[in-house]
This record gives sequence, structure tokens and C-alpha cells, in this order.
Amino acid sequence: MWFMYGPPTPNPFGRDQEIAILTRFMRDGQPVSLIGPRRIGKTSVLLASLNRSSLPHVMISVEEFVRGEKGFNLAEFISAYINNVTVTAYSYAGYKFQFMEKTKSYLKQIRELIGAVKITLNIPELIALIDLVLDKAERGKNLSEEFSRVLDLPQMLAEKLGIQRMVIALDEFQYLKFAKQTTPEIFHVMRSKWQFQRNVTYVISGSSTGMLREIINTRTQPFYQYFYLMRVNPMDADKSKEFLKRGFEAERVNVTDKEVEEIVSYVHGFPAWLNLVGIKVVVERRPISVILSDLPHDDNVINALEADLRKLSSSARSVLTRLANLGGEGSPKDLGDNTWVVNRALSQLMRYGYVEKEERGIYTILDPMIVHYLNKGNRSS
Repeated sequence: MWFMYGPPTPNPFGRDQEIAILTRFMRDGQPVSLIGPRRIGKTSVLLASLNRSSLPHVMISVEEFVRGEKGFNLAEFISAYINNVTVTAYSYAGYKFQFMEKTKSYLKQIRELIGAVKITLNIPELIALIDLVLDKAERGKNLSEEFSRVLDLPQMLAEKLGIQRMVIALDEFQYLKFAKQTTPEIFHVMRSKWQFQRNVTYVISGSSTGMLREIINTRTQPFYQYFYLMRVNPMDADKSKEFLKRGFEAERVNVTDKEVEEIVSYVHGFPAWLNLVGIKVVVERRPISVILSDLPHDDNVINALEADLRKLSSSARSVLTRLANLGGEGSPKDLGDNTWVVNRALSQLMRYGYVEKEERGIYTILDPMIVHYLNKGNRSS
């Protein structure tokens, strides 16, 4: 099927330029920060670039290790890092591993990994590190010191195994900020290690755009001016229309140019929503105007958006709703009488990547579906 909603794709449509640029950066060792709101296709661009680079690579979603409100499981993250980096490097160097079951925790996986490492190639530093991490993690001890040593692992393995270049990609990187509760200097440590590793390219990405910008654009932060900032934008109108037309042609569904334009006007160039509408047109065979009118009430939309909106404070959601009622953009004076509450809410919305501030002091909702959803399907928005 041409249209696919939900999972990222390693072959995203209309992203050739972004993929070519990111692939070159990976090969050249340029650190990159990939930024953009949810459902814009960042992960797909990242996956496609990693595959096209033909380099050994590791991709870890940091969000997987968030626990509750601002909690972070550093032990599992470190275990995942050790596991993925080691298996990737050894496999690329020609050593065979029996891959661990993904249903097991990463701590259990590296317990199995250490046996494989001892059999295939004895690297005392790696074995000692895994032993120490396992011991301290299972006893609930702080792993800050071990975290520093773990960061040396990609460069160490690259040198020992003759790997000229490998890539470490950390998706939703901003959530490592929550690990500062147990490891306050986490970003200082990462910067101090990464900047001297000549065989490793680091790529980070994030959808909480404000949080990520704070980490990489603030003068007092360790990663200030370290990454090349690369923004993933919605597909332009022409590419969006081409994507839909080719999809409907492949699925043998007759859709007029006017209807295609109507879809693009409604969801803009967000790949997730273009794919969802495409699926519904192919499967339901209802008039496109009806599908678009019903879209804000669709279970897929509700599940996707509510999972994110639940993270907002009540005041932030209220301000976001008012902004949606204004058609998706407006000034603070239009969003409530209490200036302090409105500005605080807008600050949270920008940190989480829901809105952006334009030069003229206007705040804009990035995702058009949020506007439609909070307006309960008001097509005039």
C-alpha cells in the first residue's frame, strides 16, 4: 500500500534534499541537530539518511527511558547504549551475534552480551565496564561515573575494530534533560567526550523544539554552537500534491485535482496526516469533503493528539485552544486577560513544540490538525 500511517519509513517521499545533506554530514563527521514538530517526518529522514550513509550506526529513542513526570531511567539508557553500540560495531567488523530478545530489559540483554563479547573478542576495558554497570545498576547505585566511561565506547570500539566512521543517533534527545536529576552535569560530560571523538558522528533530533533549542542555542549550555541545526519542515504544496496523486493512482482511486488541493489545504505538508487521509480515501471510498470534516473526530487523530496534549498544563491547553479558535495564530492579548498566565502557557507550548513565535509577536500553531481538532472540525479554521 502506498499510504502508511504511524511508523516511520526508511524511504520518505519528497525528502531527497534533506537526506542527501544529512548523509553527507554523517560521512564527514559533522554533528547535527535535526529539529521539527511531531509527525513532520524527522525520524523517517533520519532513518533514510542512516541507511543511505552505509555506515555502521546506532539509533536510540531517548523518550523510551522517560518514567513519569520528568523521571528518567539512566541505568536502562546506559544498558541500551552499551548493547547497541557494541553489537553494531562487532557486527560491522564481521563478528556474529545472536541478537537478544527485545522483550527483555536492556540490563538483561547486556548480561547476555558480555558472554558473547568474551567469546568473540576479549576487550578487557569493555568487559570490566559491562560488569561494573550490571553490578551497580542491580544494586540501585548511581551510575554517573560509569556514564562518562560509556560515552568513550563508540570511539574505543572504532579504533580497536578498524571502523573509520560510525554514527550515533539519539532521537528525542531533549528528554536527557530529565536525567540531570541524578547526573547534573550530563550535557557537560557528553560535550567533553564527543568533541574529541574523531571516528564518530553524533546526530540528535527532537520534536519538543523549544526544549531542544534551549539545550543547543543557549550560551550558558555546553552544547552551544556545537551542532549544525537542521530543520525538517512540512513538504511544500507541490510535493504534497504529487505524493497524493501518485498514491491514489497506485491504489486506483479516482481523485480530482481540486480534491487533492482540498486535502493539502486542510493538513498542509505533514506526512502523517497526508498518509492518514490517503488511507481513509482508499479504504472508505467516501467523498473527500466528508472525510476531512470527520477527520478531527477520527480515533487515530484523537489517540495521537490526546497522548501529547495530556502532557500540557490546564492553562497551556486552554491557551492552545483559544489560539486554535483564532485560526491557529494570534497575539498574547487575544489569548486571555491574565498576561502572566498567558505568557507562562505560551512558554510551555513553545518548549513542547506546539507553537512558534513570529517576528511580529504573533504565535502560530505548527500542526494544522491540532487547530482542526481543538476547533471540533470547524472547516473555516
